[in-house]
Amino acid sequence: MSAAGVMRDFDRYKGQEEYLYPRQDNRNRGGQKTETCMSVSDVFSDLVQRQREELEERIRTGTSEPSYPLGANSFTEREWTKLIRSVDAVQEKIREAAERERELEKEEEEIEKAESLKNSMIVYDVDGIRCIESVSGICQWFIRFTDKGQYSLVQKIMEEVETGANPTPVFQEDFWNSLF
Repeated sequence: MSAAGVMRDFDRYKGQEEYLYPRQDNRNRGGQKTETCMSVSDVFSDLVQRQREELEERIRTGTSEPSYPLGANSFTEREWTKLIRSVDAVQEKIREAAERERELEKEEEEIEKAESLKNSMIVYDVDGIRCIESVSGICQWFIRFTDKGQYSLVQKIMEEVETGANPTPVFQEDFWNSLF
């Protein structure tokens, strides 16, 4: 608790005779030790005195650092640096987790796309080439030919794929777009 907080509480309770906890009284009364209670003002006086002594000791030994108020708190430069480093570390972990999540989502999309392409077939004629999902019959993509040379090229590539000589990615639209 800071000295300012202690003083605020001290002012609030000043003059009240509430008792907080027992304190051993070392005075001997007929051979018996007695217990007395500390009043609130005594407790706060003790707290203020301890805080003052601690501050004096830090000043005397040179271990006191300047403290800068920030909102309801006050930080030394060392404490501030430690806080910022911990915040930076948490933010870096969040960034890494988000990047891993994006990579996993991308991998899942690629797997889904590959699975859907496994159940697809390539159909071509003089008008163009298309990829059709075998189960549903839905056309996934279609490329219209602009000249007869494109049809001949597709025919040649598909013959090579059938013989197993050319393992090209014929189910990918980008592959065909790069040829035309």
